[in-house]
Amino acid sequence: MERSEIHYQASGVKTTLDLAQLLSEIKEDALGIIKARAFQEKQITYYCNPKRTDRKRYINFTIPKKSGGERTISAPVRGLKSILFSLNTLLQALYEPSKYAMGFTQGRSVVDNAKIHIGQRYIYNIDLKDFFPSIDKSRVWKRLTLPPFNFNSDIAHTIAGLCTMRIVEDGKERFVLPQGAPTSPILTNAICDTLDRRLGAVAKRFGLRYSRYADDITFSSMHYVYGKDSEFIKELHRVIKSQNFTINESKTRLQSLGYRQEVTGVIISDKINVAKRYTREIKTLLHIWDRYGYMAACESYTKSHHVKNDNFKRVGYPKLESVIAGKLQYMKMVKGAEDAVYQTLQTKFSTLVKGIKKIEFTIGGRDIAYLQTMTREQFRKEKLADITIDATNKVAYYEFGDQKHNIVISRSISEDILSQLATSPANDECWNKYRISLCENNNVQFYLLHKCFKERKFRVRTDIKLEDIDNIFTYLDSPNNRNENNKITDKKSSNIFERVIGWLRR
Repeated sequence: MERSEIHYQASGVKTTLDLAQLLSEIKEDALGIIKARAFQEKQITYYCNPKRTDRKRYINFTIPKKSGGERTISAPVRGLKSILFSLNTLLQALYEPSKYAMGFTQGRSVVDNAKIHIGQRYIYNIDLKDFFPSIDKSRVWKRLTLPPFNFNSDIAHTIAGLCTMRIVEDGKERFVLPQGAPTSPILTNAICDTLDRRLGAVAKRFGLRYSRYADDITFSSMHYVYGKDSEFIKELHRVIKSQNFTINESKTRLQSLGYRQEVTGVIISDKINVAKRYTREIKTLLHIWDRYGYMAACESYTKSHHVKNDNFKRVGYPKLESVIAGKLQYMKMVKGAEDAVYQTLQTKFSTLVKGIKKIEFTIGGRDIAYLQTMTREQFRKEKLADITIDATNKVAYYEFGDQKHNIVISRSISEDILSQLATSPANDECWNKYRISLCENNNVQFYLLHKCFKERKFRVRTDIKLEDIDNIFTYLDSPNNRNENNKITDKKSSNIFERVIGWLRR
């Protein structure tokens, strides 16, 4: 739907049913009439009460902060998330962020935020403490009743209920914006309009430049006004306190010309650039990949970033190609596509990606890719770690650094076999029938303990002849047996594919 059309229809939203119908149209426009299931009024009513259904609305988990410590993310459950995505589209069609807001704004980025302050002698950065949780439901409700939203009180109350979650602080119950909901960023920008306007006026009064990227506030100037008891600092604290925010004093810093100046992670000392450690990490990963192999690069990244994160130990690790591709895209955005360092790293990365060999097929409706398969002995040599099997709890893992990493166990391995593997040495005949494979599913990588292809092939079928191979691959190449991504989809074709691979590996 066009923005103007959403804006027009939003003006006619008077009841929860009207809201459900408009969100359904937005969802249908995004997903198509076949995939989009219309929202019911009872869904909106159910999810808009954070007190009654809070335990069923959000899943909390932690991720490591760049500066140390952990950040709590509150992710909405599937039903609520679908509503919030459509609601976010609605709010974006109605609201245009202020000129000072650089974060969560279409067409603006950390690079645009940094460019504002290039060439200034002083860069003054402050951070707002507990940014999202400091905004409660009443502020959200009030903002939604004002221009440009102009919702009536009931609709504003419903939307505020959908977009907030219940927390308990010092024994007191509060309803706040969750960090992790699709609607939180645009609502924070809308609520910070007054803050931006007042801090913009303060900056103009003292001859400064001002910008805000979420909770990261930056001032810059050619003259010094940042003394502890200066008029500017007093006025800054007064304005921020009046808007019910608190400055995180531990993250306040003043950067002078002649030293490294950084704004929202972008270096601006002499030109827009990424930090040296950022480039060095990409070079290191590509070097390890090229010199010691893909698996060694995966382990290097895992050890330096996620070894202490229980969430990654549980579900697997990010795909290394996606990680490096994302880092290179960020470098391209900051340094430009013509930058020599970026082009060199991108060329090397493209070459290494082409060398990855994958065996892909679909099992149980899931696309599984086998990247590398090895024996237990080979695993020990490459990982410098052995596989431990706890037959009682039906788990397998290996220790890397000071952490344990789970290995998925194939369903085809019975409890009795698992007990035998737990007590058998690496070179025992029992282990010779099993393999450990690095696999990939939905861009998440994990290790899988399974029966080796050869044994599975021999048990299923033994009559494949060399002259039949051409006919088999002709059948597999039929468009009827592959999806739009050229992956084998039906069960029969997948089984044939596995048997062919097993035959070729004998």
